[in-house]
Amino acid sequence: MYERIADCFNVDLSGVPAVGDTLRDLLAAAAVGAQPVLVLTGLGAQTVEAGGLPEGTLVFPDLAAATEHILLSA
Repeated sequence: MYERIADCFNVDLSGVPAVGDTLRDLLAAAAVGAQPVLVLTGLGAQTVEAGGLPEGTLVFPDLAAATEHILLSA
């Protein structure tokens, strides 16, 4: 999906925040060079407990906290 987005809009996703709550979400983001961002809501707590997060994954308690960080980092 991320590759298709990059192709359709002719953009580089390197470092672009990609928020998710599963390892699958995070691995997909990392595969295209995006910044994996895990939220602990939904399946996020189980995901962090299972381990195996991509290197450099940012972890936030919820989407509001992740959004605040993303906006303040821009």
